[in-house]
Amino acid sequence: MKRLLLLILLPLTGCAVETSGVVRLSEGTYMVTRQGSGPWVATEALKTLGVREANAACAPKKARVLNVNERHSGALGGWPEAEVIFRCD
Repeated sequence: MKRLLLLILLPLTGCAVETSGVVRLSEGTYMVTRQGSGPWVATEALKTLGVREANAACAPKKARVLNVNERHSGALGGWPEAEVIFRCD
């Protein structure tokens, strides 16, 4: 029974995308989306990782965070997410 459960759940672990990478929204405006690997992941940690990724993308310049959206995992599923929208100034 445990093996069957493992075989069913193992493919689902690869469904969550950890990060979108830096995505250009418009001229000079970018977005990074971080997604937790399970409902136990704190959105605050995802937000911190997203801001770090934004800072790394703007290494020679300063990253200016414009907006951060957080979505907690729902009772019926869904992984927690943090979306960081930023500009490089």
